[in-house]
Amino acid sequence: MKDGIYHVRFSSNMQGMGEGIAVFHGSSVNGGDTGYTYSGRKESDGEHFRATLTIKRWNASLQSIFGALDQFQLQFHGQPDGVGFRAEGSIVGQPQAKITVQGRFLVSVS
Repeated sequence: MKDGIYHVRFSSNMQGMGEGIAVFHGSSVNGGDTGYTYSGRKESDGEHFRATLTIKRWNASLQSIFGALDQFQLQFHGQPDGVGFRAEGSIVGQPQAKITVQGRFLVSVS
């Protein structure tokens, strides 16, 4: 997966959909949306990647796709798909709280 800025769309099996921006650079991942920030790390074997992100609410008037959580961690795995990536995962310690993420590559970062 190449370093860059990605438009991300995500959905849970619990409550709706959302979208934001994520920046992948080396092993770091950072980004956010209208209610939450994302920060964490990823590992890649060239074809697949795994990431763990901390999701923190900054806008108290909005809820996450998992409900009214102030902070949680996500673990997910995925692979590039030609225009970006596709990934699946869940909240750490809550495998029933599933997420699917589709990322579309926008621009490289250096």
